[in-house]
Amino acid sequence: MIAELLSETAVSEDLTLLLPLLLSPEELNAVNGRILVYKELLLGEKSQREIAKEYKISIATITRGSNNLKSMSSAEIKLLQKLLIKE
Repeated sequence: MIAELLSETAVSEDLTLLLPLLLSPEELNAVNGRILVYKELLLGEKSQREIAKEYKISIATITRGSNNLKSMSSAEIKLLQKLLIKE
């Protein structure tokens, strides 16, 4: 249901309005943090400790993100790269 709703929301301004209606501030923070972790891990320029220190994200969160990336298919990783680091 959420995928359908988001796909019908084509304008980024609408998404900016919609997401806070669906998610609490804590949930939005968690999603933003996860996206940031994935981006940094995909870039591979910083260690997990550096990411944790720079963005004030727990090592446990970064490790979970790293483990999630390891379990993703190559298609999923390519999609994240395309969306997050424009590859």
